[in-house]
Order: sequence, then C-alpha cells, then structure tokens
Amino acid sequence: MESQEFKKILKRFSENKLTEAEKLNLEKWYAAYDAEEFTGFRDEAHASRIKAEMFAAIAPAQAQKVLRLPNWRKRLPYAAAAVLLIAVGLLFKPAGIGEQTVDLPVYLAYTTSAAESKKITLADGSIVHLNPSSEFKVTQDFGKQASRTVFLEKGNAFFEVAKDPEHPFLVHSGLLITKVLGTKFKVSNYTDQKGELAIEVSLSEGKVEVATPQKVLAQLMPGEKINYNLRTNTWKQDDFGLAENNQWYATAIDLNQGSFEEVARIVKLYYGVTLSSEDPNVDRYQYNIQMRSTHTLSQTLKIICSIHHKKYRRTGNGIIIY
Repeated sequence: MESQEFKKILKRFSENKLTEAEKLNLEKWYAAYDAEEFTGFRDEAHASRIKAEMFAAIAPAQAQKVLRLPNWRKRLPYAAAAVLLIAVGLLFKPAGIGEQTVDLPVYLAYTTSAAESKKITLADGSIVHLNPSSEFKVTQDFGKQASRTVFLEKGNAFFEVAKDPEHPFLVHSGLLITKVLGTKFKVSNYTDQKGELAIEVSLSEGKVEVATPQKVLAQLMPGEKINYNLRTNTWKQDDFGLAENNQWYATAIDLNQGSFEEVARIVKLYYGVTLSSEDPNVDRYQYNIQMRSTHTLSQTLKIICSIHHKKYRRTGNGIIIY
C-alpha cells in the first residue's frame, strides 16, 4: 500500500468514515505486514532503548488532547498497524487528524575515542565525566520535562547529579534505568572478558534505584553496586571500595591487588582493545599498578607484563598475555 494512500485511509478511519472496501484493504495490509518479522533492532538492549525514546517523546503529549477512537475493540488491529508504522520509522505528522502532534526529540550526542575523556556540564548543573570509548546523549530540551533523562549508549560515565527532587534524574543504559534525585554514581555499559554484554551501576554517594522496564532490581546505598548480564537477564549485587569509583573518571587509575579482569577492563576502556591470556594462572594474579590514559598501549602492556614476567602478542584487535 502506498504511503499517501494509507495516510488517507488512516484519516478516514479516525473519522469513522471507512467504507467496507477500505476496511478490507487495511485488514489485508496489516495481515501481510504482521506476517513479516521485523529485524531492525541490533539486539534486545537496542530495542529497549528505542522503546524508551519513543515513550519519552510521547509522554509530554499524554496530558494534552487525546484522539479517542469509537468502537476501539473492533478497531484494535488498525491501531496496532499505526503503532507499528511508528516503530519502524514511517512516522508522519497527520496534521488533519486531531489537534495534537508529537515531535521526536532532538539529541545532543557526545563520544570519546580511546584514551580520550570528556567532562560534560548539563543544563541543570549536573556533571558527566565521560570515559574513553564511550557514547552518551541527552535531549536538546534537557531539564524542561518532568524528568531529566539521559542515555549512556556504551562505555563508562561517572555522574554528579544536581539535587532537584521535583525532577528525577534517569540514566538509560541498555535494559537498565537508574533513577536518582541527587547523588554520585558510575554506570558502565560494556562487554566483559567472556564477551558478554553487561551493565554495572555503582554508587558513591546518595541513593539510587536500579530497574528494568518490568521491575525494580535494587536500591543501592553508598559502596554497593549491581551487575546485570544482558544475555542471561541475571544480576548480582555486591560491595566495592568507594575510592574505586572516583578513579574511574581520572586519567590515572591505581589498582591495589587488582584482578586481571580489572586490568583488562581498563585496557579496553583506554585503548579499545581486548586483553586476554592463554595462561590459566593469569586469572589468579593480582596487580599493584598505576595505569595512565596518557601512556601508549605499548608502554602500558610492558608495565603489565613486567609484574609477573610475561610477554604479549597482538592478534587482530586483541592482545594475548602468555
């Protein structure tokens, strides 16, 4: 069905003026569309983010005039068809249908390359320390809505949130939503050593609530963190050293008896490469080391290997310790 033709039919449907032939035409189109599998999302986290953005755009309009459709139970398939069009990017502005239209939000995007960090001050005075190899975005009208909503697409960010009890601060990172009023915390949206997509929230000050769109997972207190595995939909709540969070947005990170996994995560953060090992003993090693984003990758690898007298070799976009 052509786009212009469908717009006309949808307008007539909203006015309850569809002929029987037009109803049949719309039903055939919807049945054919429903039979195809939509594969536009990269993964479940991507789908969740798109859903969150759609609701962020729609929410301001909900308090205003709503178009009421007569006999809605009989017309549910048509309404579903219209929603489906929005989801796949065929949204148009039906100026002739009702009086309220919804404009999709405009975003300000921030990215950092390997070994690059950024300090971002938001309109409300909140500060975001964006770590290397990270992607972050915020709506252009941030601070003008009921909630202050931001998106950490990937990487790591440390947040210093300005207190404003009337406007909750929401961080969307994959499937997780972190809700705060005024606090300091870190969010990581990353791939762990096993190649699993994971999201971690750790709290330095204040109180946060961590949830999925379906349920609340935990309310964290200072010194607590939660790690969520996107593949298995499982999570673990744990304690951590408070000094650890403050180091994450610094150019130098001091590890005291740090694990190889922590070392590998920092290497991934600073240089965008995956660090692994063929030696099973490496997983049991501990590292007392200062890692600086100002060092080159070669300098950092030499320091890491010197601690336990190891060597390294490159393979594709990875480094293997042996």
